[in-house]
Amino acid sequence: MDKEKFVLEMHNINKKFKNLLANDNITFKVRSGTVHALIGENGAGKSTLMNILTNIQSPDSGQVYLRGEQVNFKNPLDAVRHGIGMVYQEFMVFPEMTVLDNIIMGFEQKKGIFIDYKESRRKVEEICKKYEFNISIDAKVDGLPVAALQQVEIIKVLYRNADIIILDEPTSVLTPQGVESLFHAIRFLVDQGKTIILITHKLKEVLEIADDITVLKNGRVTGTLLAKDTNELELARLMVGREVILQVEKPEYNIGEIILKIENLSVKDSSRVERVKNASFHVQAGEILGISGVAGSGQTELVEALVGLSNGNIEGQILFNGENIINETVAKRRKLGIGYIAQDRSAVGTNKEGTIWENAIMGYHRTKGFKTKHLLDYKDINSFTNKIIKDYAVKVQATEDKVKTLSGGNIQKLLVGREFLQEQKLLIIEDPTRGIDIGSVEFIWNRIIQMAKEGVAVLLISHELNEVMQLSDRILVMYNGSIIEHKNSRSLTEEQIGLMMLGGEIHEA
Repeated sequence: MDKEKFVLEMHNINKKFKNLLANDNITFKVRSGTVHALIGENGAGKSTLMNILTNIQSPDSGQVYLRGEQVNFKNPLDAVRHGIGMVYQEFMVFPEMTVLDNIIMGFEQKKGIFIDYKESRRKVEEICKKYEFNISIDAKVDGLPVAALQQVEIIKVLYRNADIIILDEPTSVLTPQGVESLFHAIRFLVDQGKTIILITHKLKEVLEIADDITVLKNGRVTGTLLAKDTNELELARLMVGREVILQVEKPEYNIGEIILKIENLSVKDSSRVERVKNASFHVQAGEILGISGVAGSGQTELVEALVGLSNGNIEGQILFNGENIINETVAKRRKLGIGYIAQDRSAVGTNKEGTIWENAIMGYHRTKGFKTKHLLDYKDINSFTNKIIKDYAVKVQATEDKVKTLSGGNIQKLLVGREFLQEQKLLIIEDPTRGIDIGSVEFIWNRIIQMAKEGVAVLLISHELNEVMQLSDRILVMYNGSIIEHKNSRSLTEEQIGLMMLGGEIHEA
């Protein structure tokens, strides 16, 4: 790599949190006008390194060079002014506002002391035209599909004159068609002279879109490679330190009686809009039933109705072991043996202000952690919490630490471990491997298969088509609130299921 072409260099970066060395003498160099993928296991140091680059955190030692000049940003806004923009995995939008207002907020064009909306609009329209973003800037953000929200975030960093754009897990909730559209946008941005840093766990996508790849493991760089000279297996070895099975094998086992049966289920939200439309399906003991669909197709409202979190109007039947539980509380459903892994791990799955041990027993505190009605059994709590940490390789400093100190992937593993280590009859799982590394994906996939083998009924709702196709015995598609079932769902390709997710028809062979 020609040093003259490095737009960004981070030299000998060190960062320690208590006893954890998050970044251990990392050197990271990015060529101008390229896509540079940064990959590694959860807790490998990727987020810390990017937080240092954007000045959310300060390094203990090391230097950052931008276009050959050493820089010391005063704050995150200073990093933005120097042309560094980041699109986070969790979109930072105000749903009640328009696309235009979300883009210009805090960076409005000024005419004297007043905001110049006309000039702000002109600049946003110019960006949309130049970079071929087809989006209505006057539309309300609320209700936009995920792919459009992602465009809003990318336009936002371009509006702030970003030359280096960091994309954090950008394809985590996109259909194959959405990924293709994003990659088109990335290539176009690079053609226009922008530089992209891509944080992801999807090795196939890395090899398709990246020019250069840096791999981190335990806070250290284990390899910097040209994408054209490597493959998935080599990247997996550098990430995990061993061979990783990228395909799971599902053994043959018996499918038992019906555990969950949904009959003519309709769900209206608080605005009386019907989000789930007359849905009927069932899940049997030992079966993994997958549901795919683009975000906003009704999956969230369906799951909320099944686990008892819905605030809307529900009609129909939710039969669990033959008993209609449609009016039962969340606590009662958990007591009956229904486990739930929420897609929104921050707001629903965990309390980020709570400690690790508090989150480990959350929802099960009547069976885990209470010696009597009023006294906590800390021995039992610590034993259960440490079992999750050990069995699911959750990287923590101390169980007294708050959950918000963990990386997103480690929060996910804590949540998965909490639900999997109960005696469940039914597991409702949303995006179980969202934002976690390939080694953990392999581990969790095998655990899901093992749960089904032991007779647990599994309802898997995932935006990862490959995940649904690898694990499911049957696959349903949710489109515009309706359940679509193809009688030969296991024989469909990713592209065909992606077409169904967008409302297209697949004709029977």
